[in-house]
Amino acid sequence: MKSKGKAGPAQPVMGMFLDEKRGTLNAYGARFLLIPVNLIHSMEDRLSKSLGPVTATSFEYEIGKEGGAQFASLALKAGLDINSRTGIQQVANSLGAQSGWGKIEVVEFDFGKHLARIRWKNGVSVRNKKGKTPVCHFGRGILTGAVEEILGRKCESIEVTCQGKGDPFCEAIVGDPREITRVADRIR
Repeated sequence: MKSKGKAGPAQPVMGMFLDEKRGTLNAYGARFLLIPVNLIHSMEDRLSKSLGPVTATSFEYEIGKEGGAQFASLALKAGLDINSRTGIQQVANSLGAQSGWGKIEVVEFDFGKHLARIRWKNGVSVRNKKGKTPVCHFGRGILTGAVEEILGRKCESIEVTCQGKGDPFCEAIVGDPREITRVADRIR
C-alpha cells in the first residue's frame, strides 16, 4: 500500500506516463496528445463547410490512414505483436481503446486473403444515431492505415454498419478492394 504524502514521479498507467518536467504525455516511446472529441467534430464540421461533404469525408479518411499507419508502426517499435489476430486485438486494446478511440474488436484478420473485419463501439465521429449513411470516415481511415502497415500493401475499406445510422456497432471491411466488396455484399 502506498503511503500518503508527497507525490513521486508519474507512474505508467496503461502504458502511458506524464513527464511533468517536459509537460508531455508519452506511451510506447512516443508522445501522445489528449484532445476533446469535440475538437474532432469541429475539424469535421470545418472541412465540410470549407470543402463540401464529399471532399471532407475523403480528407478525413486520408488523414486517418496516416494516423493508423503511425499507430501500427508505433506498435511494432514497442515490440507489440502485429503478426497474429490475437496480437492485433491486444494492440487494438492498448493503442485503440486506451487512447479513447472506442471499444475495438478484431472480428477477422486473414493474412492470406489480405482482409480484416473490425468492429468498434463509441467511435469519435458518431454524434447521433439517426443518420442515413456511415459517418466514421476518420476512424475507418485509421483502421485502413493500420491494416496497410501490418500487411505491407495498399488497402481500402468499406464501413458496412455504423452507430451513426442506429446500428448496434460500427464495422469496416479492410483489404483488397475486390475482396472487401465481395465480403461487404455478403454481410449486407
